Amino acid sequence: MKLEIAYGNLSDGKNSVIFLPAFPTPREMYINQIKLLDKHGIPYISLNYPGVGNSQKPDKIEMSVRDLVRVIIDNIKGLRFNKLIPIGTSMGGYVMFEMWRQMKERIAGFVFCHTRPENLDEEARKKRLSDIEKINENIEEYLKVFSKNLVSDYTYENKPEVVRFINDIVKKTTKEGLFSLVYVIATRPDSRELLSQINVPSLVVAGKSDKIVPVDIMRDMADRLPNSMFVELDNVGHLSPLEVPEEFNSILLSFLESKALV
Repeated sequence: MKLEIAYGNLSDGKNSVIFLPAFPTPREMYINQIKLLDKHGIPYISLNYPGVGNSQKPDKIEMSVRDLVRVIIDNIKGLRFNKLIPIGTSMGGYVMFEMWRQMKERIAGFVFCHTRPENLDEEARKKRLSDIEKINENIEEYLKVFSKNLVSDYTYENKPEVVRFINDIVKKTTKEGLFSLVYVIATRPDSRELLSQINVPSLVVAGKSDKIVPVDIMRDMADRLPNSMFVELDNVGHLSPLEVPEEFNSILLSFLESKALV
């Protein structure tokens, strides 16, 4: 399965950031961070999940996070880099945990944004899978409602350009892509036992106004990571890379340089 991938500044001897988007956004959610890395000559890889943008549509709805990571690995294996520094938002965090399971020897550090390590119980899993029916019935209405919850009330009321941008980019995700990504989210394994094993430098970014992942969950996750830095952002919901790009970029660059990751 071929994914849409863009990259810059890659080199055999250098670590590369890899951007893992939040559901249901494409790689454009990291547009401000990609510009930052380009400006500083820092290697990066950005990608779209199956069924998003120009990535090939998934062969089946029942895609697990294990399947998704295998697809990602297959698509980047020919690129030039030393180790990876995954930056994952929300669902991107679930992908990061699975990357640690499958390729931890190639991971130099992590940037966890607005995500959580636990899986869903049976009731929550059924509720999440019911999104597939909602998407099939009215994809436009589903994306409109879901997207509103991605940002804080402050962002929604004071940054209309951000809201418009999000509403525009989520339209790049096909029905088939949404179906499979809902399945990835709903069936993800519990990753809490991994936290104590992740010994690479980890930045954990939380939004104080996140409606999807409360700050306390991310703070607890950071406490359980052996080598972590925890940051809370005011007036921020679930998409800090877009809601406060300047502040996020400053924190990101400081982390990458202070930990000698790039």
